Amino acid sequence: MSNVIPLAPRLKPGRSAAAEAEERAALAAELIDLIERVRDLTEHVAGLPGPPLQIQQTAQQLLDAGTALERAVDSLTEGGEWVPF
Repeated sequence: MSNVIPLAPRLKPGRSAAAEAEERAALAAELIDLIERVRDLTEHVAGLPGPPLQIQQTAQQLLDAGTALERAVDSLTEGGEWVPF
């Protein structure tokens, strides 16, 4: 099993560059929202009662998820160089 997703060009006839940029910007905004939600969840988990090791592992996994989302935004925005306007 592989975690690699094969990508194919999604050129759709009649779609403008502005529409493509709008879709890409919307996706970036959704990813940024997810990053914030993951950070909030991590803070919430850190305050839960329970075995410290379990809490630490859960928080670390959430932090790892946040890092993966940040990398996705970085890739989508070409290292922060792409701006939709």
